Amino acid sequence: MRFFTSDIHFNADKAIKMDQRPFKGKEEFDKFIVDLWNKQAKKGDTIYVVGDLIDCKGADDNSWQESIVYVKKIKADIVLITGNNEDRVVKYYFNGSFEKFKEYCISIGYKDVCQNLTIDFDGTNLYLIHKPKHHKEGILNIFGHVHRSGGLYKPYGVNIGCDLNHFRLYDEDGIRHLLDMKKKYWDVDDNLNER
Repeated sequence: MRFFTSDIHFNADKAIKMDQRPFKGKEEFDKFIVDLWNKQAKKGDTIYVVGDLIDCKGADDNSWQESIVYVKKIKADIVLITGNNEDRVVKYYFNGSFEKFKEYCISIGYKDVCQNLTIDFDGTNLYLIHKPKHHKEGILNIFGHVHRSGGLYKPYGVNIGCDLNHFRLYDEDGIRHLLDMKKKYWDVDDNLNER
């Protein structure tokens, strides 16, 4: 089974406050997420995290090092598509080398790390990319980055930010439902799309 999410921001009190997440602090949130993922996904499953699994504000913020190793606590495999926070880790801690960051992540237990990824989903290609502004035309895009502010729907795809799904992973049926809603309702709603 495959699962999808984005914008977890492990180890980040700022995300708790900014997104009004119902947790006392990052420790409570981080434990909740690890426990929830382990209830939803089992060994042999894959979780696609479409960016910002961790948090990194800049060169003086090495708190990401504590949370990137949470992969060892998760039963399922994790494929990380980098977001702007991982990009800052690459810039400040891996001398700009995505390949070195990827090697490091794989060495601690990640299944794969990509800057974007196209996967087959029920015979349809899905393009996984963190920032919606980097979406690809002519393909269904799965993205994050905007948290709740962008909503679920865009004409080019859907937002799978964790805040939009009560922190739960989207399983394959959840993605099917979003894509079905997009096709049957949202794409044809004049209130959502200017014609």
